[in-house]
Amino acid sequence: MTQFRKKPVVITAITFDQLVTHGTERCKAEGRESNIVNGMPWSFSYAGHPITHENDDCYLIPTLEGTMKMGRDDMLITGVKGEIYPCKRDIFEATYDLAPADLEQEIQAKADKGPRVTPAALQAEIVSAHYFTAYQGAVMATSGPVPGELGLLTFCVLVLRNGFTVIGHSACASPENYNKEIGERIARENAEREIWPLLGFRLRDELARPVLTDADAAADLAGTPRPT
Repeated sequence: MTQFRKKPVVITAITFDQLVTHGTERCKAEGRESNIVNGMPWSFSYAGHPITHENDDCYLIPTLEGTMKMGRDDMLITGVKGEIYPCKRDIFEATYDLAPADLEQEIQAKADKGPRVTPAALQAEIVSAHYFTAYQGAVMATSGPVPGELGLLTFCVLVLRNGFTVIGHSACASPENYNKEIGERIARENAEREIWPLLGFRLRDELARPVLTDADAAADLAGTPRPT
């Protein structure tokens, strides 16, 4: 009998309270304050998935296996392909350890002093992810013969909440090494890298705007030049 060892997988996870905070901030940013009742956001998206309030102690989470409930003592996990699912705290603590320090943790420890784009903020911008190979695209686009090698080129298209799209791809040189899951994971990582400069530009644009003072506002209302 052949033995196998499970490959190490790095996931992200948040608590119930962190999910509430995310939902509250998302609703406020979208101008949907009425969607927050007694401090609890009723419907919002997280990592491109719709989250629904069932009661103040439970949210409904769409998973690959169907809708699941997340309670106050549960963790919400985001998997390697962007899927989300709740996990009981005791099972989570028995299964997962903190991942080794990475760049984000180093930034938090050494340079987290002002507004910045975070991995969580990036994930919150993603509404949906779509995967396909160049072979699949070519088959849909032409009636002629399609080279089989195009099946080694994987694309990931991410739709952002403002409707903009970014794309990433991965290519496998050897057909024997092709793995659909790995190809899609790398393609998504490359697509997410395209989002960083977009969010960085948006944040810098916001920081560069002049601060509107009370005197400026009064001048605008009066139709007179702003004081210098």
